[in-house]
Amino acid sequence: MRPETPTITSPTVYVQGRPTTLTCLSIGSYPQQSVDWFKNTVSNETLLSGVISIVTNNETYNVTNTLTFTPTSADDGVLFICQSSYSDEPRLIEEAHIIMRFERE
Repeated sequence: MRPETPTITSPTVYVQGRPTTLTCLSIGSYPQQSVDWFKNTVSNETLLSGVISIVTNNETYNVTNTLTFTPTSADDGVLFICQSSYSDEPRLIEEAHIIMRFERE
C-alpha cells in the first residue's frame, strides 16, 4: 500500500543559532516505509540523521522522522526534503519539502 504524501511540521520562524525541529510524518504504508531527511538534493551525501518513531495501525505503518539541529548561516535558503519510500518493486517514493528562510532582525 502506497504511503500518503508526507507532511512536514516546522516552526513558522527560523533563527540562526537557535535550535529548531523539523518533523516529517508518513502514514498508511505497507510494508513499513523508510522516512529520511535530505538537504538540497536526494542523495546519500545529503542524508540527515533524525529520530525515527514507528506506529502500526490495522497492519499499516505510520513513521515519523524528527530532525533537531541548530541552523547556521549556511542553512538560509536551503531546501530540506523529507522522503518516504520502501524497497518493494516497484519502489514507491513520496516527497515533501520546505525552504528554510531566516527571520531578519
